[in-house]
Amino acid sequence: MTYDILNPLNTITRFTQEQINDINEWFSSEAKPLLSVDDSDPINVVTVEQFEQFLGLKKYHRRNFYYPTYAEIMKEVERLKMGTTRVLTEKQVFFLLNKWLIHPEIKKELLLAFRAFDTEKRNFLDTNELIEIVTKDGDLFDEAEKIEMLRDANIHGDGNIYYEDFIESMFIQFPQLNQLKTEYLYLDPEEDPSVPPLPPSSLDPELEPEEEVSSPQTKKSKGSSKKPKGPKSKKGKKGKSKKI
Repeated sequence: MTYDILNPLNTITRFTQEQINDINEWFSSEAKPLLSVDDSDPINVVTVEQFEQFLGLKKYHRRNFYYPTYAEIMKEVERLKMGTTRVLTEKQVFFLLNKWLIHPEIKKELLLAFRAFDTEKRNFLDTNELIEIVTKDGDLFDEAEKIEMLRDANIHGDGNIYYEDFIESMFIQFPQLNQLKTEYLYLDPEEDPSVPPLPPSSLDPELEPEEEVSSPQTKKSKGSSKKPKGPKSKKGKKGKSKKI
């Protein structure tokens, strides 16, 4: 994706209208006019720090959006020739947000579709299951097409369709498939099994701190809560202590 200074939003955004309105509302509330040296009208801008704070609100699910580091933000700001002023116009904000959107990949979603049918988690389907899948919504293939499809899918020759190998071979044979647009198989990102769980936060009050491990020198034996005794003394004849 390249930046066209005359038309920064020359690419089609995948933000919903509700998200676009939300971004517009945030920008209007945070932006301030950038004074110009000539008589031209001032342009409303936000600072890089304000933009970073907006990203910190985590408005988009991590399946759909890549959250950049501060260094990555500044790298893109430099490309926009705004590194000196460290401010962004509304169009530039949209351009950057659009850049970090994550689009569904047909190869990945196809693999998820096969796994959804693989209820026993065997990493393969038999030929009858594959026929049932492709004919579920009607007989979409004639007999010759079914035979050709099964021949290509049965890579190992044992009657089982190892779908990961099948998908790889299909995309190698037809690389143009990578250009096809697709949608997410799981509409709810929380139900998408391909999304890794969030790592537990070290600041989570629910998490108990790890038990401190004592060194062999400091480890006390069970029931050894008594204070250590000092040097013993011997008593003389008249009850006086005699130091050792």
